[in-house]
Amino acid sequence: MRLSIDIDVRLQSRERVFLLNVKFDSIDDRLVIFGPSGAGKSVTIQAIAGLIQPTRGRIELGGRVLFDSAAGINLPARERRVGYLFQDYALFPHLNVVENVGYALRRWPWPLGVAERKRIEDMLKLFGLQGLANSHPRELSGGQRQRVALARALLREPDVLLLDEPFAAMDILLRGRMRQELTDIQGRFGVPMVVITHDLEDVQALADTLVVYDLGQVARTIPCAEWRRREGEVRARELIAEVCAGQYAEL
Repeated sequence: MRLSIDIDVRLQSRERVFLLNVKFDSIDDRLVIFGPSGAGKSVTIQAIAGLIQPTRGRIELGGRVLFDSAAGINLPARERRVGYLFQDYALFPHLNVVENVGYALRRWPWPLGVAERKRIEDMLKLFGLQGLANSHPRELSGGQRQRVALARALLREPDVLLLDEPFAAMDILLRGRMRQELTDIQGRFGVPMVVITHDLEDVQALADTLVVYDLGQVARTIPCAEWRRREGEVRARELIAEVCAGQYAEL
């Protein structure tokens, strides 16, 4: 997947004005945006998804221009073919697992055809959710809620999966297991993903390309996969940790 971003975003509230000015490119299928809270990570993926309109710039994904202020292009969110996993998963509390996953289909809640029901059933099996089909979000664990949200996002067969702090609400032990599960899911479906996080362990486990944010700007872009090939896993982890700590080691 080629993702090319060059955007400015201006957001204003009563308390402050936030300015985002970022530019980066990636051809890897596992891109991680790392930085502290308030650095502009969520704003970036919201702009990719079409939930926020930049004030200027261009967003290109897989050869498709999603936004170009100069050319007057701004594809509606529903036409961008992205799957979005919100930090709180955004499951509907009054719907059961089948209904939450099926909501991804355009015809929902109208009667679904046999093929559509089969797609939902197959997706539940892939995520090990078939035994929870009639359960509601309040009855699920954090890991189960995440699986439901992922199943819903992937049912639409997106070109890219955008994940906003996917493990932030989990305890340390569950985070490790879900990182591996997300890696397996990404490999199984072959869907590129963009993950935003402030957790170094997410970076170490998931990043092929790392983009470090600071105060609404790109501080550095790191080819993590290349570092691992060139330096070995152990040394690459040390260097990535230095970068995330702000020491910006040079090779």
